[in-house]
Amino acid sequence: MNRGQKKLKIGIPRTLFSSYHLTYWRQMITLSGMEAILSEESSKETAERGGRRLPHEFCIPIKVFIGHILNLLDKGVDQILLPRMITKGKANFFCPKLIGLPEIVRFTTCLGTERMFSPEIVCDGLGLRVIKLPDLDPAMSRRMKTAARQANEDCKGVLTKCRTQRLTLPEATGLFKIDRSGERLNIGLLGYAYSIYDPFISKKILEKLYKLGCAVTTWEMLEPGLIERNLAGLKRPLFWNFGRMLLGAGLSFIDDSGIDGLIYATAFGCGPDSVATKF
Repeated sequence: MNRGQKKLKIGIPRTLFSSYHLTYWRQMITLSGMEAILSEESSKETAERGGRRLPHEFCIPIKVFIGHILNLLDKGVDQILLPRMITKGKANFFCPKLIGLPEIVRFTTCLGTERMFSPEIVCDGLGLRVIKLPDLDPAMSRRMKTAARQANEDCKGVLTKCRTQRLTLPEATGLFKIDRSGERLNIGLLGYAYSIYDPFISKKILEKLYKLGCAVTTWEMLEPGLIERNLAGLKRPLFWNFGRMLLGAGLSFIDDSGIDGLIYATAFGCGPDSVATKF
């Protein structure tokens, strides 16, 4: 980027994919010389605005997501981050709505493709790898590839912090702070990050548990190897990417005598969750 040239403003919806990888996306965009703009926190208005653009059968996280897109458009960003998330693991898939987010946004908001920043990403669990960048000039492409590698290392650092300090993702990234004094019960909390860490969707479940004096254990506090070992013992595989992590974590919580109880928070009408809960 030339000196004095205006930075490109890239909007990041504060939900769905960024609930897991906010550090990665924010760092990748910033280190590439662009400006990362976050949408506002979810609210009733966010959900209602998004819901008016979608058929009724869509789940609440997708309706909230469209509301975040509209909020970013209100902010006047140049482009909106809409990665195409895929997985190359055998029998390991994303929810079809996550795979098709760019198309859903395009046809519900009339957003032109020139305003979509849509790298193609391989995501296996929590690891990310860029396999295709948007059409960029050679210098920007090189800069973004370097930024992506650094962002991936930063993301790994956040997950290490979660495991060693027993922090949730929002706590490790500085988005959420709470007084943990007086913890008496240890609750295993299961749910997609975009549900349990969104104060509007979850009705502030994390904050309520802490105020009740509970310690909270979540999937990101566990070693990935432990989750995979639990899944290896299943008679039949679970095909959904993030659902696999939750199931592996849940099986670990059940076997852990230090966990006093489990809470599984799920969005009504979520297809992958309806399968995971059967296990």
